[in-house]
Amino acid sequence: MNKTDAIREVAKDHLHWTNQQIRDEVKRRHKLLVSSSAVINVIGSHKKRLAISGYSIDVRKKAREFLSMIGDYEQARNLLALAEAEQ
Repeated sequence: MNKTDAIREVAKDHLHWTNQQIRDEVKRRHKLLVSSSAVINVIGSHKKRLAISGYSIDVRKKAREFLSMIGDYEQARNLLALAEAEQ
């Protein structure tokens, strides 16, 4: 497992955790050392994660379904940007 996958796996159910808590858990579970910058690059800042963690489970499920349907995060982001521009 690479560092990016380890960060995502740890944060999946713990978006409210601080960067340090995520780093500690990645080290404990996967024996990998990651930086706070890596955590921010992979899953966003703690402040943004706190805002996201307030979204309903249904909204997050729909977001995962959308990503699965598109298959690529960058392409999904581009499609969302196009949709926003069309409003």
